[in-house]
Amino acid sequence: MLGNSRMFSSPPVCPGGTTTWIKIVCLLVAGLLLQSCASYNQRATSMRDGLTTGHPEVALSMAEEIDPENKDVLPSLDKGMLRRMTGDYEGSNRAFEAAKQEIDRLYGISVTENLASVTVNETMRSYVGDRYEQLLLHAYMAMNYIEMGDFDAARVEMLQADVKMKEWGDKPEDDPFLRYLEGIIYEALGEYDQALVSYRQAYTLYSGDTGRPYPPAPESLKKDLLRMLAKMGLRDEYRRYAKTFGMQNFKPDARANNGDLVVILNNGLAPIRSETAVYLYSPEVQQNLRVAFPTYAGKPQPLRQPVIDVAGRQFPMDTVENVDALARYSLEQAMPGIMARAMARAVVKYNTQKAANDQGSLAGLLMTVTNIATERADTRSWSTLPQAIQLQRISLPAGEHEVRIEMRNAAGRTVDEIKDKVRIRPGKISFLIKHWNTPVPRLPKLKVSK
Repeated sequence: MLGNSRMFSSPPVCPGGTTTWIKIVCLLVAGLLLQSCASYNQRATSMRDGLTTGHPEVALSMAEEIDPENKDVLPSLDKGMLRRMTGDYEGSNRAFEAAKQEIDRLYGISVTENLASVTVNETMRSYVGDRYEQLLLHAYMAMNYIEMGDFDAARVEMLQADVKMKEWGDKPEDDPFLRYLEGIIYEALGEYDQALVSYRQAYTLYSGDTGRPYPPAPESLKKDLLRMLAKMGLRDEYRRYAKTFGMQNFKPDARANNGDLVVILNNGLAPIRSETAVYLYSPEVQQNLRVAFPTYAGKPQPLRQPVIDVAGRQFPMDTVENVDALARYSLEQAMPGIMARAMARAVVKYNTQKAANDQGSLAGLLMTVTNIATERADTRSWSTLPQAIQLQRISLPAGEHEVRIEMRNAAGRTVDEIKDKVRIRPGKISFLIKHWNTPVPRLPKLKVSK
């Protein structure tokens, strides 16, 4: 059984006219069925083991086995990410598109799923992802299209993300990294007016008081905004922003033979949710009741700091999206609703327990086992996301360049590096998009049998 609960889209129903005893047995069977299904969170942990040992192809093989037909959102998200890590950008977007269509289909939560989440557990609700995950889905599809050289399709993804943010209706959901990436795509297409609008929006979100854990406005964005203002001849606005940034001496590169390289690094891995259970007092039944809820155990792991080296010139990278912080913030905001449903569920189970006890000691024991077995927190999340997304933009002479991304520890020592070659064209934007998890031994790639 997968993370989504479509196998149990409604609570199991016992035949009509049965006794209370048979109903109890039916509920017990439902609980045992839930227990027999390996949680997606456990499988996700195993998949991540493949990533942290330098074998994304092994992680991908596991993900493909879970949901080979792309029917459920969470496995499709993971497959999409793992396929892009292995260079299969078309396959990645097929999986992402399946996830996107399923999210749209599940836009309205059914009454039966809401009922099941109150009477059984939270995992009975179909998984559609947190809002930041839904936006990053569009971002990664756009990055796949960029890798394939289809900037028009990448632009469409940004437009779809814009529609989604407007549908939600609350302006703070607007994401600065999406706006920044959108601006770069518009610029690559020569749509400079639209690029400028996106750069302005991105800066406003990064620097504004949104209440969300966005990083500070990256230096690369400030330079892009100033450069685009200069290109559009908006001198007064240029001077205002240059003064705000403390960059009055900045000079946009005007060399005709130069092009730009945008490096995007998906650094680390997003946190995994775990389960915590506590006893809380319920005034309704005047008892302490056990409730389970998701949590992120431990603090965020310190990130290795990437530095780009091109022909001896070095450029640090800016964090443009703190995925770890967004994940923790999203759960924090959802926690009041999660706890309210958990307490309602605990009261329902307490009352069924009490009714079962009236039927006899065995019935009470069976119901106790069932309630314990089915009280599980929803620990599902898109666990193959990076911990952070980092970016740098560099002006380079036209031609082929070798690029090294050095991953440095807190002491400034290089612990790993990524090497690649890029071709720069005059006046054009080239991209280098990479994933990095942890230093691993340089072992041969494992062959995965199909």
